[in-house]
Amino acid sequence: MIYIIFYLIAWILGLILFFTNKPRSFLQNMITAHFLISVGLFGFWNFMGHVFMSERVAQSIGWVSNGFQIEIGFVSLGMGIAGILCYWFRNGFWWATLIPYSTFLLGAAGNHIKEMIEKGNFNPGNSIIVIPDILMPLTILVLMIINYIKERKAKSLSQ
Repeated sequence: MIYIIFYLIAWILGLILFFTNKPRSFLQNMITAHFLISVGLFGFWNFMGHVFMSERVAQSIGWVSNGFQIEIGFVSLGMGIAGILCYWFRNGFWWATLIPYSTFLLGAAGNHIKEMIEKGNFNPGNSIIVIPDILMPLTILVLMIINYIKERKAKSLSQ
C-alpha cells in the first residue's frame, strides 16, 4: 500500500535531513520528514484519490461512493498543506497539525476495524489501511513527545 511506502520514505528523508540540516536535531529532522511525507504527501494523495477517483477508492474500501468523499478529500488537502508548512513552522504549529491529522487517521482506523468486525469487510482498502492509519500518527506523536521532553530537560538545565 502506498501509505506504507510514504512512511518508509519519511524515515529515509529524516536521515537525509539529519545529515544535511545540522541546525536541527535528529528528532526535529525526523519529525519534519514525517510531517512532509506522512502528513503532506498523504494529504495530497488522499485528496486526489477521494476527489478524482472516488468510485475506485470507495470500491477498494468496500463502500459505495458518495459526496462525502469529496469533503474528505478537501479535509485531506488541508492536512497535506499544513504538513508541508511544518517544514518552515514549528512549535505550536506542529501540534496544531498533528491533532486533526491524528484524530482523522485514528478515527478512520477505528471505523475500518469496526467494519471488519461487524460486517466482515476485509477489502484491502478497508483492512490494510489500518496499519498506516495507526502507525503514521503514533510515530509522529511519539517523536513529538520525546522531543518535547528533551527540549524541556535542556531548557531546565540551562536555567
